[in-house]
Parts: sequence; structure tokens; C-alpha cells
Amino acid sequence: MTGFAGKSIHAIAIKVAAAGLSFLMFLALARAMTQEGFGQFGFAFSLATFLGVLGAMGQRNLVVRFAAVYHADGDRAQTYGVIASAYRSVLLGTGILAFALAAAAFMPWLEPYRPLLLATSLLTLLLGLAEFQPHPQRAVGRVALALLPRDVVLRFGMIALAAWYILVRETQIGATDVTLVMCALLCALIAIQAWLEPHTHPIRLLRAQKSYAQYLLWRGAMWGMWGNAVTTSAGRNVAMVLLGALLPATVLGAFFAALRTSMVLELVLIAINVVASPLLAQHLSRKDIDAAQKVCTKISWMLGAPTLVVFGVFLFKGDFVLALFGSGYDAAHLELVILSGGYLVSALAGPTTQVMEMGGYERVYFRMLAITTGLALAALIPATILFGGVGAALCISANLIALNVWAYGFIYRELGLSPGILRLHPAPLTKEPAA
Repeated sequence: MTGFAGKSIHAIAIKVAAAGLSFLMFLALARAMTQEGFGQFGFAFSLATFLGVLGAMGQRNLVVRFAAVYHADGDRAQTYGVIASAYRSVLLGTGILAFALAAAAFMPWLEPYRPLLLATSLLTLLLGLAEFQPHPQRAVGRVALALLPRDVVLRFGMIALAAWYILVRETQIGATDVTLVMCALLCALIAIQAWLEPHTHPIRLLRAQKSYAQYLLWRGAMWGMWGNAVTTSAGRNVAMVLLGALLPATVLGAFFAALRTSMVLELVLIAINVVASPLLAQHLSRKDIDAAQKVCTKISWMLGAPTLVVFGVFLFKGDFVLALFGSGYDAAHLELVILSGGYLVSALAGPTTQVMEMGGYERVYFRMLAITTGLALAALIPATILFGGVGAALCISANLIALNVWAYGFIYRELGLSPGILRLHPAPLTKEPAA
């Protein structure tokens, strides 16, 4: 567990920096854009994020689950096989969706938004690949390389762009230009990151001896993970797309600022899960429930204090934080508190998603996601019409809380694990993880 603690510290350090940089990036972009333009960028970024998840075909967590085990067992052929198979699926899926969005941009009624939609189609392909590539690198233990390019370098680049417009050009940048610059940075970072790790180096990956003996097993697990990733992403990204049709662009910009600010609470959980997922995959595949519980316990303690502190800041000083984005953004303080409450519960519940997926319960988790997210999105439109951004925030937050409570109870009943900060005793009769 010493390796886990050390890597977790590195991951947390990077993600803490990423949380600050993410906040500064969106703050700087909001300052460099009109509130309407920031709302349009929020729409484009959310759409590209969702389509990138849809096109990834569930390969992100799938490659962690299988490549981590093969790599730990010294099975190079299957490690390279599952990584190569995953890359093909991601490129095919995101490529098809990017082309479809670009084609849709030429419909006559979308002509005013054509430049932004074409830029968003390119961002779909690049963001989908950039979000996938860290996962095989995490699976083989390259945590810093997996996190630094997108979490730190990309955000520094976007902050520099905004600063140039604010301080040098003294003018405002449009949503399309911001999206295109992000595409250029992602393209460069994807190439450099891939070349620095042998398992993702394009030439080595093509030439390596690969085994696809367990392809049917990968494909069977893929569908549940795909459904989980898409439905999870839909909770906030589809919500933003729907809100684009329901709220004025200025109100949408303030809500997007509140949403992205609240997601700071999620980053510590993501940081620890970067290291925990491969370990959980190994322990649960070997049915070592005690070792898995130790990982979950460490995560619970590492998550509790920072999430509560940040939530407290948002609760009491959230209006000041949002005011940093510009005039009018502090109107979304209540939305920020509501959204942060959902992410707080998600963080305190621990690695519920990772335990479910690494333990072979990805299809059960998909049913949970489909029900909770479906109900939340169904309620989103009437709630937004009646209560504006507050109604939308309540739907998104309720979705996070209901899902984590449900998954927590399932994991406790099936495995005897308490994944989060709340330890349930006595433990029930432990069952074996699903095959």
C-alpha cells in the first residue's frame, strides 16, 4: 500500500493544481468573453464532452480494468491487445459522431451557429481521444504522465490565451475562437503524451505482439461501462445542452460558471481514483475483499477533509467566488451551493463507481444510472421552466445523491464493503465479485 499512498499523493497534488487551474481557466475565459459568449462556449464544451464520452464506447474504464490486471501479471501481449483494441474503438466512435455533427452544421436553420458547431465537431474528436489516452497510461502506473498534459498544460495554455486577449489585445474573444484554440492545444498534447509512454506510442503499439484471446470478454464488459459513462456524462452535459434551449445565454453563462466551480469538489475523488481503480481491479479480480476494503478506507479518509472545507467556502463565500467571473455571475450562488451538495455526497460516498465497474457489476450500475439520470433529466425541463437555474441545479444534485446512496447500499450488501466515509457494521456475509 506504500505505492498507493505515494502515487495518491502525486495524483492529489496534480489534481489540486488542476482544480485551481480549472477554476482559473474558466474564470479567465469568462473575463475574456461576453457573458453570452461564455454561455455559448459552455454549450459547445458540454456538447463535445458528452459526444466524446458517447464515442469512447466505454473503453476508458474497460482498459483500466483489464490492462491493469494483464500488466500486473506480466502479460505483455494481452496488455497491448486490449489497449490497441480500445484505441480503435475510440477513434471510430468519436470520428463518426464528429462527422455527424459537422454534417448537421450545414442544415439551413443552423447557419448562424455553423462556425461554432464545426469547431465543436473537431473538439469532439480531440477531447474524446484526450480523455481516453490517460487511462491506459494509468493502468500501467504512469500517473503523472496521464494527468499532467490535460489537467495542467492545457489549462495553462487556455489561461494564457485569455490573458493575452485581456491584457494585450484588450478585446473580447468569441466562443468559436476559444474552441479552435483548445483543439490546437489538445492535438499537440495528445501526440506528445502518446509518444512518451511505450504502451501508447503509436509505432510501438502497431508493432507489438498483441493477443485478442479475450476480445469477447472485453466486448461483453464494454456495453455496461459504455452505458455507465454515457449516462454519467448526460447528468450534467446533456443538462447544459437542454438548458441552452431553456435559458437566456447570460443566465446560462452564470449557471455554467456555478457548475464548473462546484466540480472542484469532484477533482479530489478523481485524483485518488486514478490510482485506486487499477488496484481495485486487481484485488476484486482475485476476490481479495479485505485488500479492496483497505483501499476504500484510505480513500475515505483522504477525501473527507478537503471536500468539507471547499464546500464550506462555497456555502459561505460562494457569491464572492462567482463574482470573480464578472458582473452578474454571483446571482448563481444558490445554484452553486445546491450543485456542491451533490458533489459533496458523491465524494464522501467514496469510489462507488470504481468498485461497481472493477468488481464486474457494471451492468447493475448502468441500471442504477439509467433510472436516476432518466428521472433527473425528465424533471429538468419542468423544474427549469418553474424555478430557472435553481430547478436545474436541484435535478443534477438529486441525481448524484440518489445514485451514490443506491450504489453504496448495493456494494455493502453484495461485497461487504463500505466504500465511503460511513462505515457500516457488522459486515454482512461477503459474496464473491461478479465474474
